[in-house]
Amino acid sequence: MDYESQVLEYMKYNSDSITIEEINALNIPRIILTRLINKNLIERVKKGLYVLKNSWGDEYFNLIYGNNCAIYSHLTSLYFNDLCERVPMEYDVTVKQNYAGSLSHNKKVKLYYVSDEQYNLGLTQIKSPQGRIIKCYDVERCLCDLIKCKNKIYLEYLKYAFNEYYKVQKNDVKKLYEYAKKLNVYDKVKEFMEIFI
Repeated sequence: MDYESQVLEYMKYNSDSITIEEINALNIPRIILTRLINKNLIERVKKGLYVLKNSWGDEYFNLIYGNNCAIYSHLTSLYFNDLCERVPMEYDVTVKQNYAGSLSHNKKVKLYYVSDEQYNLGLTQIKSPQGRIIKCYDVERCLCDLIKCKNKIYLEYLKYAFNEYYKVQKNDVKKLYEYAKKLNVYDKVKEFMEIFI
């Protein structure tokens, strides 16, 4: 199989996309990407990321690719963890306090800034709905973050999430309380657990 066919075949089984890192891992010369672009078979989405022509690729992977400090959080992460009944209308992303990258200018992204100490708490990797590996916070971190926001819109989401959380993940309640202490929302988390469960 020639290089061009190899790249196209790889992309078909990889959410219609390929990264420079993946090209390097396959030992395929980068010039092949230029040739495929010139043949109108693929297109460059952003630096280092390519998708098949007329394909969306993986919207969640594409959005944070290249933003090493971007982590899906809040409602978006609850959605990934099956604790949200609807697909969120915007992307909730947490970044470090000093972040000033491209996501700051994206109107579909709601950014949350946190300190370095809180940044890695609950960080995990998960498959996006399209199958690419992305960074997001675990369920316990998301629940604490939503409570911390004090947003009335989140109340219904929280009610559903806490009820489902308790049914499915009873054994992680200890971790939830540990996170709540570190994020200074222990009393509110305890209150939600008592009200909704």
